This record gives sequence, C-alpha cells and structure tokens, in this order.
Amino acid sequence: MRVESTICQNSDSFVNGTNDREAYPKRWVAALVQMNCEKKVAIKLDKMGIANYVPVQQEVHQWSDRKKKIDRVVIPMVVFVRLAQGEEDEFRRLSFILKFITYPGSKELATPIPDEQIEKLKFLLHSADAKVSIVENLKVGDRVRLVRGSMKGLEGELSYIEENKPIVAIRINGLGYACVSVEKINLELI
Repeated sequence: MRVESTICQNSDSFVNGTNDREAYPKRWVAALVQMNCEKKVAIKLDKMGIANYVPVQQEVHQWSDRKKKIDRVVIPMVVFVRLAQGEEDEFRRLSFILKFITYPGSKELATPIPDEQIEKLKFLLHSADAKVSIVENLKVGDRVRLVRGSMKGLEGELSYIEENKPIVAIRINGLGYACVSVEKINLELI
C-alpha cells in the first residue's frame, strides 16, 4: 500500500496564531547586480514571478545622423525587489544577485525600503521633465510638497537652494536621495 503525502498550501493557514502574510509581509529591498545587467535581471525576475523595479529615465541621444530615445538606468547596479523577509536568503543564492544593500553593521539580510519611497521614486522619474517652482521663505531641510504641475503631490526635503533652481530631494532608505531641480513657485511648506 502506497501512501502519498500532500502539502497544504493554503495562504490563510495559521501557524502559531498568525497568518503567513502577517508574519512575513513583502517589502522592497535593493539587490546589487552586475554593471549594465539591471534590465536583464529584471526580465529574469519577471519570468520567475518576482515583483521588481529598475528605475530608468528616458533620454534623447543625438548623433550626427540621427536621434534615439534611450532608457538610462538611474541607479546603476541596483534592482529593487519585493520579497518577504523569509524569502531573502533563498533569493540571494540566485547567480545573478551579488548581494543586498544594507546599513553598515546591520544584522538584517537587507535594508527594507518603505513602499512610499519606491512610489515617490517612480513618480519622480515619470514626471521629471515638468517645470515646478518654490515659495521664497523656504530653507534647506524644510519638508515641502509640489502644489502645481505634473508632479503635483510629490513630497520631499528641500536640499539645496540657488537663486532660480532649488532642488527637492526624496530620501530612499539605504541608498540616499533622488533629486529634481524646480523653479520657485510651486512648492508649499508641509
């Protein structure tokens, strides 16, 4: 007599009184990959069914005989991946992943990046060609919100001010800032 064992893969099953989704929620982390392989890695991850994001910005390059639109990778060697904390160790074993980006001395496998910061980065890159402006009484370090233009609603920290070109920075945990230069009319203090 042959006995077959079946594994219950019900996502609503409870272990130790918690739901699997509650115990290990998915979060964004930054994976380091080989130089100039970011888009190839994203394609491989898509085929594996793993949510990922490679920040790219479209640029027009001009040669003597033609113009061409190029998708330039904004953060070289980085692919953002959405994983549960329990999946990170297995993911790191993939041959095309070099390592996770972490805070120095951190005990975690990877530094989590809040969903809000990834959404702000996507919004910033999608709308970066827009013209925006700032109120006069702002100073470096103030939290600001764009109130007009195609980037309306974007929030960030005012990081640099010149006469006509202030720069708004959006912090990304573990990586630094994504910045956009704006004019002095369309910002309000938060």
